[in-house]
Order: sequence, then C-alpha cells, then structure tokens
Amino acid sequence: MRAKQEQLDGLPEGRLADRLMSIAESRSVRALGVACCSAITELTGSPTVGLYLLDGLEPALVYSRYVADGLLDNYKAGFWKHDPVLDCIMTRGCAVDGETVIGPQHWRHSPTFEMLHEWGFAYNMGGPLWCGQKIIGVLFTATTETGAPYTPRARLRMEMLCRAGSLALTNMMNAGEIETHRSPSRQAGTLSASLPPRSADVAIRVCRGQTNKEIAREMGISDQTVKEHVANLCRRFGVHNRTELAACLLSARQ
Repeated sequence: MRAKQEQLDGLPEGRLADRLMSIAESRSVRALGVACCSAITELTGSPTVGLYLLDGLEPALVYSRYVADGLLDNYKAGFWKHDPVLDCIMTRGCAVDGETVIGPQHWRHSPTFEMLHEWGFAYNMGGPLWCGQKIIGVLFTATTETGAPYTPRARLRMEMLCRAGSLALTNMMNAGEIETHRSPSRQAGTLSASLPPRSADVAIRVCRGQTNKEIAREMGISDQTVKEHVANLCRRFGVHNRTELAACLLSARQ
C-alpha cells in the first residue's frame, strides 16, 4: 500500500499542471467539484471528495462524490463543530490531514478515525478555499487505503489544488455566479455560539482585553498559537484587527 502511495506521489508534474488548470478554469460549483474529484483521484488513488462553502462557520455541502450519505449526515449533524481538521484548516489556512493533526499515536483512537472507519475510510485530508484574505470554503478527501497515510507531498499537492479552486471560486464570485452566504454582521450571532472550544476560549480573553502573552499563559499554549487563533477569528468575522474583533464579539453576545 505504501508502494501505491509512492507511485501516486511520483505522478508527472505535467499531469498535475493540467489538473490544476482544469480546476482554475471551472465556471460553476459543479464543474469545480468534478475537476477536483478528477485531480484528487490521480493524487490519492481515491475518488472521494467533499466540497463545502462556509455558511458563517458551518460548512455547507455543495458537491460530493463517492461519500456515503450517512457520513455526510453525521458531519452535518454536528461533527463539524468538533472536527480537528476543519479547525486546523481555519486556524492555519493550509492543507492538513487528520493523522498529522491528531498525531499518529492517537489517530486510530480518535473520534475522527472512528467516524471515517465506520464508513470504510482510513485517512482524511482537507484544505482551504480562499477569496481574497477570507476562507470561504473547504475541500475534503478521504482514502480507504489503511496502510497508506497521506504524505507531505500529498499535502503539498492538496494545497496546490485548493489554490486553483480558490481562483475558480473568486472568478465565480466576481462574475456574480455565487455569493457568500452571510455578511459579517449576520455571521456574528451564529459564530459566537458555534466556535470550536479553543477558539472560543481565545475569543473570550480577547474580549477581556488580554494580550497574546496573557492568553498563552492562562491557556498553556504558545504566543504563536494564540496569534493564529486571533487571525482565524478575524477571518471568520470579517474584521481586520483584534480591536474590531472584540467589538464584533461583544456586540454578538448582546
């Protein structure tokens, strides 16, 4: 199985470039999903794909292929609120895979693995879809290969696919073919009630006027991690700095 992953990692760069171009040239959400599915199939050997656009914080499914309805229902029913891969994507703004985020030693004992395993999958991976400086969607895939976790090269290629997808979505938005689901002012009330636990803890302390160092000391995390959470919160609420963020969060709680 690892040999198969190595073979996939060795795909000619020219074929990857062709796939990226087909993604970037997509002019509808469905066309984008089809192009991503084709590229991910070559990249991972699994055709599974889930394309989501963000409705506030909640990922709204707009295209899927080779994913059981039960898994999609579980995710929609609330698993997304506790999805470490989604949280990491939103915090770091890059492609990640579940095993790396959770840790190889804990992966097979995690709720994420248990849910995937129930529907025949072994590993998952996802990346952000951007419009300007804001994450507006997420692209997910999963593989059934139990002995072939995603490699650094696979994550890099997923990042490239997401960048191409971001270009396509930006073009669609500029052409008026799609639009964000909610404005920042409408998002605030929903987001304040549905932030991941760590982000919510940071948000509360930002509202108190605490510095990054004070927040890091209280939460037992690094200054850089706090900075990433704050940047993530600013993106989610559509604000530019922590002062605007605090004002937005406080108004949302009233």
